[in-house]
Amino acid sequence: MSAPTLRYLFFFLAVFLVAGLICCAGCTSAPQKTGKLDGFDAVVTTKMAEYEVPGAVVGIVENDTVVYLKGFGVREIGKPEKVDPDTRFQVASISKYFNAAGIGTLVEEGKLDWDTPVVTYLPGFALKDTYAGEHATLRDLLTHRSGLRAYDGGLLGRVGYSNPVMLEKMRYLEPGASFREKGQYSNAGFFIAGEVAAAADNRSWEDLTDARIIRPLNMTRSGAHYETLYLDDNRYTGYRETASGLEMIPHEIDPLPAAGQVISTGRDMTQFMKMMLNHGSIDGKQILLPKTVDAINAGSFVSGRPDDPADPYTLKATGFGCDSFTYLGERVVEKNGGLDGVRSLVVLVPGKKIGIVVIASKHLTEFPEAVQAEFLERYIGKSGVDLQARVKADQAMINEMVAPPERPATPGPATITPSALAGNYQSDLYGILQVSPGADTGNMTVVVGPGRFAGTLSHWTDNDWLLSFPNPDDPNEIVTFVTGPSGAVTGMNSDDLGSFARV
Repeated sequence: MSAPTLRYLFFFLAVFLVAGLICCAGCTSAPQKTGKLDGFDAVVTTKMAEYEVPGAVVGIVENDTVVYLKGFGVREIGKPEKVDPDTRFQVASISKYFNAAGIGTLVEEGKLDWDTPVVTYLPGFALKDTYAGEHATLRDLLTHRSGLRAYDGGLLGRVGYSNPVMLEKMRYLEPGASFREKGQYSNAGFFIAGEVAAAADNRSWEDLTDARIIRPLNMTRSGAHYETLYLDDNRYTGYRETASGLEMIPHEIDPLPAAGQVISTGRDMTQFMKMMLNHGSIDGKQILLPKTVDAINAGSFVSGRPDDPADPYTLKATGFGCDSFTYLGERVVEKNGGLDGVRSLVVLVPGKKIGIVVIASKHLTEFPEAVQAEFLERYIGKSGVDLQARVKADQAMINEMVAPPERPATPGPATITPSALAGNYQSDLYGILQVSPGADTGNMTVVVGPGRFAGTLSHWTDNDWLLSFPNPDDPNEIVTFVTGPSGAVTGMNSDDLGSFARV
């Protein structure tokens, strides 16, 4: 789950370090076919070196058979343990695909309907846009068209609120567009959908996802509970780039579970792919009805069209927890994801019954997309467009997007003293935000919510301060303190967190 407000810089590791990390460490679960996959190992290791990825797993399914399944690199830099097909990873927003599948089973049983307003299932549910709250359906939530602002509400889980309280607080999220006006990537929308499913099934979203999707697929090392990651030591370690090289970062507990909490492995993900490619069936078991798979993968609305007429990716659309496009006449369904220190991507080509999953232990890397491009060219054909160059351009754009803001060369002096800033501020959405003098001269500390989630305020310019939180996925942004006619501080304004009133 990665917001566009993330801030950090990408730098390069020494070549000798990368070369030491990317040796192939896994083994195939089925004989590797010749032809289309000749030299594929070398492509993966080359791309790992190019994108400086410490560890990864890649699995390919073709006609109900796993034809490629390998781990690459190490679980942790400086330690000998290798990534293998059974190494546990957080699959991040691929969880949204699982969310849609679990909801699909409830639709089949008549407990839910894609197009019934969710307030039918959650009496008292409301959004700030009253009309949207009264009319939003699962279809709206699962395709990001409810009007909720992109990436909003991501701190709610981190600051210590329970799921019922977070659901109540959805009414305070500011809309970013009119209802059904356009798609805006909303993790909060998927959280709401997960709570609808949980209410309909009378158990937590985690339990229903395990019971309805993960266990029936015999995904023995997977689970929707975060604790699944720690059932043994065979798990990834996440990294991000810093000025001094790769830095280990803690695993991120997704603050909105139904949007990004599933734990899985390369091997287990091939089970999910086989089921989705075989019309909901696997090993003689019908997990989802064919019409349910079709409904999930169908483009419920067009999400974009190429700016460049030569773009080989056309007819882009959004389904339930997934996206789709057409490449050389073949419809491709995909879902990507990202949390602190991990990137994931699953790609299905239903018309050819092929699919690939790529998971990598590096923050915001486009390595999975580079492997995807190679896969599409090998299995579908070359478009005449340099797909790898496009991926590199996307990586550069991401790096620029998440770079830290540049402080003014000559910052203006603050007209409000740090001591005058100290105190409590409140918003309906996040609750109490407490500002206190920090240990470092000129800095202030911030704690938010009942969980007292901690951050730092450092002076930027004038009455603007830089608000920083420890997680790479959390927004580091400029906040402004405002004063009333008497000169006393009356509040704090933030683009991402909204407005807080002094209390």
